[in-house]
Amino acid sequence: MNEENQHSDNEYLIALGKRIKEIRLQKKISQTEIAYRCGFDKSNYNTIESGKRNPTIISLLKISKALDISIIDLFKFQ
Repeated sequence: MNEENQHSDNEYLIALGKRIKEIRLQKKISQTEIAYRCGFDKSNYNTIESGKRNPTIISLLKISKALDISIIDLFKFQ
């Protein structure tokens, strides 16, 4: 993978994390609570929101269910 693609991937993960955080805050759910609902360790969940980890589709499904939204809504960012 060249450096340009890697940079683009990192930006995508950061944007996804920001979107998840935005929805969580709108619903007034703490990181501790969402991690619990998903069955994640809080530090693992935090790495998703901060864009430092590439979540699996299963992780994204758990997050969308915990937020009571469609998984598609997680990807509605620019």
